Amino acid sequence: MPELFIGFDRLAQPGPAPVHLKSHTLLRHVMALGSSGSGKTVFCKAVTEEVLRAGVPAICIDPQGDLCSLALHLDDPAWLANKGVDPEFARLLQREIDPVIFTPASRKGIAISADPVSADLDDLEARDRVYAITGIATMIVSLLGYDLDSDDGAGLVAAFDKALTGLAGREKFPRDLGEFTQWLARLDDAGKKELASLVDPRKLDQAAQKLARLDVGARRLLFHEGLSLDIDLLLGNGDRSANEGRTRLSVIYLNSLHTQEDKEFFVAALTERLYSWMLRNPSSEPQALFYIDEVAPFIPPVRKPACKPALSLLFKQARKYGVCCLMATQNPADVDYKAMAQFGTWALGRMTTRQDMAKVQPTVKSLDPVHVDAVMQELPALKPGQFLLISPDNFDRTVRLQTRWLLTKHETLDEDKIEHTVDSLRLYVEPPADGGEAPEPPTMRERFDALEAELKQQAQQMPDADEDNADDAEVSDDAAQEPESTPTKAAQPKPDKPVSVLVASPPPDPEVEESDKVLCKAASMAAKDFATRTGLGEGAARARLRRLVSAGRAREYKDGRVVRYYSVAGGMRPDLGLERKVSALICKVSGNDVERKARELRGRSSFFGLLGEDEDLQSFDIEYRLVLQLGFTEKVTRAFFKRLFGSSHDEMVDYIYLHPYSLRIVVYDPGKGISLHDKPGDYASRIIDFDGMTQLEEIEPARLKLRESDLKTRKSDDVVKQSFKQRFNASPKSVKPVFLPVWNLHFGSRGRSAERMVCIDALTGNPLEW
Repeated sequence: MPELFIGFDRLAQPGPAPVHLKSHTLLRHVMALGSSGSGKTVFCKAVTEEVLRAGVPAICIDPQGDLCSLALHLDDPAWLANKGVDPEFARLLQREIDPVIFTPASRKGIAISADPVSADLDDLEARDRVYAITGIATMIVSLLGYDLDSDDGAGLVAAFDKALTGLAGREKFPRDLGEFTQWLARLDDAGKKELASLVDPRKLDQAAQKLARLDVGARRLLFHEGLSLDIDLLLGNGDRSANEGRTRLSVIYLNSLHTQEDKEFFVAALTERLYSWMLRNPSSEPQALFYIDEVAPFIPPVRKPACKPALSLLFKQARKYGVCCLMATQNPADVDYKAMAQFGTWALGRMTTRQDMAKVQPTVKSLDPVHVDAVMQELPALKPGQFLLISPDNFDRTVRLQTRWLLTKHETLDEDKIEHTVDSLRLYVEPPADGGEAPEPPTMRERFDALEAELKQQAQQMPDADEDNADDAEVSDDAAQEPESTPTKAAQPKPDKPVSVLVASPPPDPEVEESDKVLCKAASMAAKDFATRTGLGEGAARARLRRLVSAGRAREYKDGRVVRYYSVAGGMRPDLGLERKVSALICKVSGNDVERKARELRGRSSFFGLLGEDEDLQSFDIEYRLVLQLGFTEKVTRAFFKRLFGSSHDEMVDYIYLHPYSLRIVVYDPGKGISLHDKPGDYASRIIDFDGMTQLEEIEPARLKLRESDLKTRKSDDVVKQSFKQRFNASPKSVKPVFLPVWNLHFGSRGRSAERMVCIDALTGNPLEW
C-alpha cells in the first residue's frame, strides 16, 4: 500500500512540501479534532480518498450528510491543478471506486436494516462467541430504552445473555429478533425462575412486551427494510453488487433514523459485525477503513450507549486484524479518554474552549513533550484547513499541515439530494478503444434493486424457520439454563445462510411509484390538480390517490370543502400548515437519561415497603411542542459613560420565544429548565432564552411527533405581534414556529397501567409545567 498524500507542510523551506502518511500509520488509528469550521471533515475525507486510491475499501458513518458527497466526482482539472493537486488523481479515483450510499430504514438511498440477533456465531472461537452474545444482549436492552448502567438495564442484559448462551449451547440460537421475542413470550414460570437471580420476573414480562412493540409500526423498518447489514456487502467482497477492479466506498447516512437511540443501535450493530468479520478475516496489512465523522455521541466519557462497548473493543483490537479507524469530533471533552488513547496520529485543528484544550493537552504532551506549550498556544489561531499533525510513527516533530484539496465534491447532501444521487449515479466506463459507444451501466439504484430481488428470491426458497424449530414450541423447564461448558462451534453443520436476506418488502407497484413521485412535487394536491399533472380523468385520479392512501404512501385531509392529498415520502405536514422543513431544538436528554430522571421523579406511596406500592416508570415517549419565535428590533439605552462619546441608544436585532396560545414569554436556564413569564424584564433583547445556548436543526415535520393541538389553537401572527408591542417598546418583525422536544414519562403502580404523566424538557431534563 503506497504512502498517503494528505496535504502540505506550510512551514517547510524553501516552500510548502507534500506531507505523506505511511500506510501502516492507519493501523494505529487517526483522530481529527477541531471546532466547527476547522476543516476536520475535509481532512478526514482526504485521508479516505487516499485509502480508496490505494485499493482499501471504506465504511463511513455520516451523521449529517457531509460524507455522501464522496460519491460525487470533482470534474475540474484546472481548479485542482491550481490547488496543487494532480487532476489525474481525481480521474483515476473516479475510475477505481464503487460508491454506495446506504440509508438505514429508508429507501431514499440504498435501504439497509440491522437485526440485532441476526449474527453468524458459527465461525467464532468460544471466547469471541461469548463477547458476541453479550453484545447482542446489550443491543436488545438498549433498543428497549433501558439505561445500561441501571439495575434494570444491567439485570436484563445479564438475563438475555444467559438465555441466548443457553439457546446457542442447544443449537437453537434465534435467527432474528422476532424469533427471540417469540421465545421470550413463551417462556414459562420455570424458565423465568432460572433468570430470577438476575432480574425481577415482572421486569422480564415488561421487557417482553416492549420487545413485541419494536416490530410494529415505522420502527420495524430498522430491522426489515432493504438489505440486511453485512460487512462483506459494505466492503464489496464477493456479492453480486461488487464491480471487479473497483474499491467499495460505503457511506451510511444516519439521519434517516429519527432518534439518537436508533442511531446508537445501528452503530453498535455495525461495529459488532465488523469486529466479528475481522476475527474471521485477519490481516497484517490494512484491509478496511472504518470512519465516523462525529464520534462524540457514540462513545461519551460517562454515559454508556449501546455502541460504546463495541467501539471501545474495536479501537483496542482492530490494528491486529488490518482494520484502520478514523474518527473526528468537534467536542474532544465529550469523548471517553480511554478510547482516545488508542489513537496514534492526531490532527489538531482550531480549538478555542479551555475545556477542549485541557482534554487534548495530556495527549500532546505524551506525543510531543518538547513542544507541548508551543502547540497548545497555536491551536486558537489556526485557520480552516490548518492542522497541527502529531504522528510519531511518521515525523519526529509536529507538522504544520495545510490539508490538500479534495478530489471529490465537498457539500452536504440531504435526503432529497441523496435520492437523486442514488437514482442517477452510474459508474464511469472507459469508451471502447475502437471509438464506439460503451454500454450504459446501471444506476446505483438499479444495481442494488436487482441484488435485493435476487436475495429475496433466495430467501423464499429457504425452508421456513418455524419448521426447523417446531420442537421448540413448548418451553421446557431448562429453557433458560446455560450449557455445562462454554458454547463451542456447532457439531452439526447448519444450512448455509445467504448473505443479506432480510428483504421483507413486496415488489414495488409501478403505478403507485410513479403517482407518488408526481404527488411529491407539490406540498399537497386536490384530485383535480393531480388529474391535470398525470393526464388522468378526475375520477381515475381520485381512485389512484386513494390507492396511494391505502398503500400508506399518502394521506388525505380536508381544506374547507376540498379533500387534499400529500405524499408521506415528502416529509411535510400540509394538513397542519407545515409545507416546508421546520426548526426544532436539538434534544440533549437521551432515553437513558430519562430512566435516571424517572428514579428521582417517581412517587413513593408505600410505608417502608409494607403498605401501598411505589410507582414504576411504565413507558416514556418524546413529542415536540410549539413555541413561537418572534424577530424584533429594539432600541436599548446605553450606559451613561457610553452616551458621552456616541449615540444614546444601541439598536438590537434579536428574537424572543412565546407560548403559542397564552403568549407568555419563554425563559431558558440550563440549570433550572424552562419557565414562562409575563414580562421578565424591561428589554426584550436582554431575556435569556434559547439563542446562543442551544442548537436548532432543520427537519421535515413528519419526522417529529407533534402535539397537534398547539398548531390548531395557536394565536395568529397579528395577535402575537400586537401582544408583544403592548409589553415592549420594540418593533416586531416575523413570526416563525420552532419545536421544543419534551419527554412524557408515564408512571403507574406495579402491574397496573400508567396512572400519572410527568413532562420534562429534553434540553435540561427538568419538569415542564406547561
